[in-house]
Amino acid sequence: MTNKAAAYRMDIQPIILKELAVRCNINQGDLADHLGVSRTSVNLTINRGYIPARTKNYQSRVEAYLLDQQDVSEWLIREGYRINDIWNPLGKRLHRAHPKSTWQPKKRTPAMAPGNPEAITIQMEVEMIQQEAMKHFKLFRNPFIDDIQKDADIYMSDEHRYIEAAMLDAARHGGFMAVIGEVGSGKSVIRRKIIEQLKRDGDMLVIYPQTIDKARLTAGSICDAIIYDISSEKAKVKLEDKSRQVQRLLLDRAKSGYRACLIIEEAHDLSVQTLKFLKRFYELEDGYRKLLGIILIGQTELKEMFDEGQHVDMREVIRRVQIAEIKGLNGNLRDYLNVKFKRIGAKPEDIFDEEAYEAFSRRLTSTGRDGKTRVSHAYPLLVNNYVARALNLAHEMGETKITSEVVEAI
Repeated sequence: MTNKAAAYRMDIQPIILKELAVRCNINQGDLADHLGVSRTSVNLTINRGYIPARTKNYQSRVEAYLLDQQDVSEWLIREGYRINDIWNPLGKRLHRAHPKSTWQPKKRTPAMAPGNPEAITIQMEVEMIQQEAMKHFKLFRNPFIDDIQKDADIYMSDEHRYIEAAMLDAARHGGFMAVIGEVGSGKSVIRRKIIEQLKRDGDMLVIYPQTIDKARLTAGSICDAIIYDISSEKAKVKLEDKSRQVQRLLLDRAKSGYRACLIIEEAHDLSVQTLKFLKRFYELEDGYRKLLGIILIGQTELKEMFDEGQHVDMREVIRRVQIAEIKGLNGNLRDYLNVKFKRIGAKPEDIFDEEAYEAFSRRLTSTGRDGKTRVSHAYPLLVNNYVARALNLAHEMGETKITSEVVEAI
């Protein structure tokens, strides 16, 4: 019987079980838990036909589990399969359960193949590297836990440096800017870096509203935040009085040689009305000089809010905002991982095979809604999770390095 290490080296030949799992929403993790095997074993089964030798009645238990799931029987009938056909390679059947079926092999991208959005597992929690894998690769620390202690720990691509420079310029010179990125793309890291730099300037007043639910952020609460962060005064009660108080304080600070910047995170939760109010804050001036720089940081929904075609009533705001979007790390994966591993004293060349970087890029790229555009999901958090899985799998398979085959198997 083929052992797992040998199975790992078999050619990739997906079986019909794979298509069934995708079409009937069968979760590989749930199936693995039910069988008492690792998710890796299930993945090897559906991609390479591997049957774990130490798991008794493996195939019959898989079949029983599937037949107990909603929609599986209907799918088998519709496609003209018997349950034991699921062990055959995709596109091939040994039996015809339903002779009248007009089924033909479908030209689809396999669910777990590179570039298929269904293959990209978005997990926002940090994936843990198993202790055995840490020892296997001689890692004395997890490279992705508490990984930013100083500026040198932050990986900055050319794109990141441009966004950083644009944010600093908006803060220092009264600009109005929106920084947009997916969850885990590094927005908060850049924000922290910017705030630290502005503090070092010595003449910058950073205003950072603490309201947890940004959907509740109003013109009044923004006024409160400005008053609290640049003075020791108590905020007035009426909005008109607050507005005058804010303008007076900003003017006083400007005359004393200070500049002020309002930074709002989770800005995608802001209401249209609040975004319109921000334009009024942006218009506060001392002659030709803006009194307040504004930086909004949010997820991709914020970009949609700044689409004039969808929000014509916001055109006065949209036409004044500079938008910078954080893209994925594809093209910079090697440099990013070098920073992460070298900071803990590890040698990336001892951990990653040359072809692994390109394999990660493929696994973290999907096709857009138009069926043509290539979309990168190689954001730092997701890259970290995929690398952690690859380390665990490589150890389990007895590999000395993360190879492209390991990456394709996760």
